Amino acid sequence: KCVIRSKGFAWLADSNLAAMYWSHAGSSFEMQCLGRWWTTLPREQWPEEAKDDILSDFDDANHDENGQSVPTVGDRRQEIVFIGPKLNNPDIQHSVCETLEQCLLTDNEWDSYKEICSEEAALRSRFVSKLPTKMLSY
Repeated sequence: KCVIRSKGFAWLADSNLAAMYWSHAGSSFEMQCLGRWWTTLPREQWPEEAKDDILSDFDDANHDENGQSVPTVGDRRQEIVFIGPKLNNPDIQHSVCETLEQCLLTDNEWDSYKEICSEEAALRSRFVSKLPTKMLSY
């Protein structure tokens, strides 16, 4: 019972488009689709006043989603905050990190992902998500 709350953004392998919102409190956990990652939208569709802030989340401001190779990922990322009374303990931090790292794609899975990342149906077929998700609406 080291983590009592966690929240943030997640990029799941079953979609190259969907920006997921992770929300956990106590025994409740929810994963919701917030919409698309900014990198998947043409820059002309970005709000003019937010372009600098959006680009600050990119791993490379020159990222080209339409390029032939995928050396960068734009604003796609895992950004999750964990809150709990014992999280300052190095052993617990190590355990949490180790558990999360097991969720990442292997090098072979990443290579496979890059080959089919422009095909959403192929991603959903190759990387089946076991998490129930829903679309967040306002």
